[in-house]
Amino acid sequence: MSKLMKNKKGFTIIEALMAITILSIGILTLAKLFPLSLAVSNTAEQTTIAANLAQAEIESIFYTGYDNITTTAMIEIKHRLSNDSQNPFYNYQRQTQAQYVDNNLNTTTTNTGLKKITVTAYWNNRVLNREKSQVFTILINKN
Repeated sequence: MSKLMKNKKGFTIIEALMAITILSIGILTLAKLFPLSLAVSNTAEQTTIAANLAQAEIESIFYTGYDNITTTAMIEIKHRLSNDSQNPFYNYQRQTQAQYVDNNLNTTTTNTGLKKITVTAYWNNRVLNREKSQVFTILINKN
C-alpha cells in the first residue's frame, strides 16, 4: 500500500487550506489599498483644479498689463468661485494681491517697475476634511 501512496499525485487537504489562507491574506491586503489609492487620487485631483484656477487668474492679470494692475488694495478678496452648489468650482476659493517689490523682492510702497502678484487658491480637502491652500506668485516688470 505504501507503494500505491507514493505514486499518487495531488494536494492534501492541509496544503489546499494553506494555499487558500495565503491567497486570502494577499487579496485582503490588496483590498485595503483601494480606499487609500482613491483618497490619494481625489486629493491630487483637487490640488490640480486649484492650481489651474490660480493659473487662470495669473494669466488674466498678466495680460491686463503692468499699468492696469492695482497695488492699493486686494485685487480679489478671498471669495467662493461659484455660488451654485452644483458647479464643480463651488468648493474652491481664491484671493489675489499685487504689491510693488524692490530688486531684492522686498515689499515696498514705491513704484519700482516690478510688481509681485500672489494668487492663493483654497479648497476643502474631502479626505482630510479641512481647508487646504496653494500659493502662486509671479513677478511682472514695467518693460
